[in-house]
Amino acid sequence: MVTIKIMNEFLHGPVWTCEEGTGIATDDLPLVHEDPIVASLNREISELFDSYYEFDSHDQACWFNEEQERVDKQKMLDLLGRLNARIAELNDGSFVVDDQETPRVQAL
Repeated sequence: MVTIKIMNEFLHGPVWTCEEGTGIATDDLPLVHEDPIVASLNREISELFDSYYEFDSHDQACWFNEEQERVDKQKMLDLLGRLNARIAELNDGSFVVDDQETPRVQAL
């Protein structure tokens, strides 16, 4: 069974599809990866998360703006909720979801 991990990383949307057993990321789940709603939410969440990274700022080559992330907490939680709801609608039993991002953002 495929696992869909929900987790943010710079320059990668929050949807990570991982092969069973190996945990290696793959795009081999068209049901999810080709859904226009998932794609749109994935892009919107990614853009919001990526916006917290500032370059040549605060005397650092790369600085993460934790304060802005806390300001945007509810917006991010709303987007993650919509993403999880859409993935649940698409779930035909061929994958499980491991949402690591929502609890992280809730704890901000």
